[in-house]
Amino acid sequence: MHDTLGSMIKLADNEVGSVSARVVEKRLTELDRERLREGEAVAREMLKRLGARPSEVFLGTLNAGHPGGMLPLTEEEAQTVHHDHLPPNLYVADATLLPRSLGKPPILTIVAQAKRVAKLATEA
Repeated sequence: MHDTLGSMIKLADNEVGSVSARVVEKRLTELDRERLREGEAVAREMLKRLGARPSEVFLGTLNAGHPGGMLPLTEEEAQTVHHDHLPPNLYVADATLLPRSLGKPPILTIVAQAKRVAKLATEA
């Protein structure tokens, strides 16, 4: 394990999915899958150029870390950070509220959203 090198494929997926009071559903579209295949080919080539044997390269877990754009806020909803689709006492503070999937780490934006939601919750 001393000679293991990892690589991550990070991309902006299509803004499809749904959020309800009980379920978050996010599926990869065919375009998402194609882009992942392209990213995998690039990652494999990079590892090969770094000296990895193609027979020893393997794929890890596929997951959506920040499924953005599934429940984007309107301009009016952004004032309260509350989507009208959600129950009045339920707030979301993650990438689902962003206008689209960013394809970049959105953690600072998510932290800012969470702080704003926490402040609104303590004022209520």
